[in-house]
Amino acid sequence: MIPKYIFNPFLKYSERNLFIIGFLSIFAGSFLACYFSVSFDGIFDAHSTPKIFLDSLKENLINIATILSLLIILGKIINSKTRIIDILTLSMIYRIPIYFIAFFMPLVKNIGDNISFNKDNVENLKLESLDILSLILFSIFLLVFIIYSITLLVNGFKTATNLKKPYYYVFFTIALIIGEIISKILINYL
Repeated sequence: MIPKYIFNPFLKYSERNLFIIGFLSIFAGSFLACYFSVSFDGIFDAHSTPKIFLDSLKENLINIATILSLLIILGKIINSKTRIIDILTLSMIYRIPIYFIAFFMPLVKNIGDNISFNKDNVENLKLESLDILSLILFSIFLLVFIIYSITLLVNGFKTATNLKKPYYYVFFTIALIIGEIISKILINYL
């Protein structure tokens, strides 16, 4: 049985410890992005693109600031006693599973480099069975990391706002979609 604090560390660990872990994870995630040539160009996105450390750090900070801004507004609407520090901590912690995607990006790039096809004739696409298996496994891991990240967001937000009414989850989902759009725009134009 998996302990419930794995999915909601906000109930078990102090906000100070989570804040420190979240803060350090920004730099670790930026290093991983730089080392594995990954761009975290959205609140849930990762693409294979060479980056320098400062660009990776900028992307992570924009993603965190975007989700922080949207969730603090929604949190204050739900519960005026929602604390910014709780939402900030949540905004840093939810990214940790996303940073692990960086470990798999060289595999995806390698598969992409090995795929041979004529752009004018997609029917000639050639994939080896090992490449297909690798892509399937990567997709499964990617989904697990994103689902875990969203679970951390939901549970952390629920804890930070004392969320009880289920219809607020609709607004939460809308905030995440808007956050993805805003972060993409900010990262591309800043």
